[in-house]
Amino acid sequence: MKKRFKKIIEEVKKNKFIHYILIIIIGIIVTVPFFWMQIYNTDDGKFHLLRMIGMNNAFRYSSFPFLVFPFFCNDWGYSMTAFYPPIVTFIPYILGIVCGTFASGLKLFAGLTTVLSGIFMYNFINEVTKKKGIALLSGILYMIFPYRFEDTINRYAIGEFTAFVFIPIVFQGMYNLLHGDKKKHYYITIGATGLLLTHTISTVFTAMFCAIYLLINLKQLTDNDRLKKLGINTIFTVLLTTLFWLPMLEFMSKEDYTIFNADLMKTSAKYVETKTIEPWQFLKNKEEKNPVSFIVGIPFISMFFIGILVYEKIDKKYKRFYIISLIFGLFAMFMCTKYFPWKYMPDFFCTIQYPWRMLGFATFFLIPICAINVFNLINPIKKEWIRNSLYLLLAIVLAIFTILELNDYKVANMDSDAKYEEKIRKDPKINYFSINRDYLPEASLYQQSGYLKYRDNTTHVILGNAEITNEKKNALHMELELKNVSQGTELELPFFFYPGYTVKLQYDNKEVEIETTSSEYGFLKIIIPENIKECNITVDYTATTLDKVSYIFSGISLILFVIYIGRFRKKSIIR
Repeated sequence: MKKRFKKIIEEVKKNKFIHYILIIIIGIIVTVPFFWMQIYNTDDGKFHLLRMIGMNNAFRYSSFPFLVFPFFCNDWGYSMTAFYPPIVTFIPYILGIVCGTFASGLKLFAGLTTVLSGIFMYNFINEVTKKKGIALLSGILYMIFPYRFEDTINRYAIGEFTAFVFIPIVFQGMYNLLHGDKKKHYYITIGATGLLLTHTISTVFTAMFCAIYLLINLKQLTDNDRLKKLGINTIFTVLLTTLFWLPMLEFMSKEDYTIFNADLMKTSAKYVETKTIEPWQFLKNKEEKNPVSFIVGIPFISMFFIGILVYEKIDKKYKRFYIISLIFGLFAMFMCTKYFPWKYMPDFFCTIQYPWRMLGFATFFLIPICAINVFNLINPIKKEWIRNSLYLLLAIVLAIFTILELNDYKVANMDSDAKYEEKIRKDPKINYFSINRDYLPEASLYQQSGYLKYRDNTTHVILGNAEITNEKKNALHMELELKNVSQGTELELPFFFYPGYTVKLQYDNKEVEIETTSSEYGFLKIIIPENIKECNITVDYTATTLDKVSYIFSGISLILFVIYIGRFRKKSIIR
């Protein structure tokens, strides 16, 4: 019996598949409370629920690639998808359709990303250390670090917690390219593409750490093959993500939107500096109502300081990785605090808004440190029963800590999410004050308490003469009948300005397409080209040709990338 038990233990230690099963089981257990939370009451949950409902409306009343949502913002149309990455839009949307409510879909997505992040962290650390025990512990710790629960249950920062899935993939690809057999170098593309299509802020700071990592390992890049593969990954990442960045650049070129204004978005260095935290907040929360918690936790702090005892025992094969991760992790924590010189940072870095978001990167870099420390403390013990007992004790302590951590989040009335969804579905015309206004034209945002407050949902003659005799509007479609229109007459249509609207003018048995521009207040504006006695105007959101081509281009790039991987793997096997 003893021998059989020993065999089972050995199998568990060696079998990668069993490790995946363990990560999945633990991941499911720690994400069960996600289904108790009320999405609507989290910091960003209402916004993401509205994105799902808006996407649903767009599928019904809009045109591919569905960049403008109908009915939102006083029925003037609102674009979120053009500025918000598609992975955290389309996947939760599909899950919401399957689950029956978008709130359930968002909760399931949060659980799915937690499990996947544990698996990919396991793969990354296994690549580095070649020790499955360290990899398994890293994967589990990565899923249960306190900030992960804060990100999900309190904030529901969907982009940020989804980025946890892709950051390990990027670094596994980087490590394999620079220090491994280069057979998984294309993981860089997979991870970077996932990041870009998930969370722009996480992409910026991952790129920063990757750039520093490349500088540290500049010697390895003197190898032309490595340099070539790095270039290939960069090109593929740019091509695969065309569907996101190309439409966004087109929008930026046509109008000034709030999201890109540092003052309006509070992404200036001056503002970011005010959102730094005191170092003691890693140990204790501020005494205020519903604070964001930055607590690291005694178990993780203890595992970190074990490094003082075991540093000399760490395998030389991955000791350099240990040191770099330690420096990166501590630096990320330092960036959270008021002692980091944010006021001197370029505006590009200040898109982070809240410096404490760097705690997510600190989690990524320091979790492997904790796992390596624990492994090197326990594994040298000769008696197996003591080793196993200590690992079991660690598991119990972590389980208790996780349960206590999750207990801090209140169990809410889950029905309220479904009721909110039902309310918006029945009456999708919501006020612009009932949604975040980050993606409005700047001119409109400045007029929230002025022009917007009193504007109705009809066409306005802002210059010249025209009699509007009949006007019909539904979602992103509109029809107008005009009489006695003078040349150069300017009409402001009841839609916020986004590229992709098609306006057709029909008169004297002919039809012409009229160019759309932005009015003084950020609405759709057209100019009548000549004197017309009677005419009809139709308005539809059809998206631009560039918007549509960007998706096709990304699709072709995906096919080429898959072919590249197939051919590369085939060559590797032959060799």
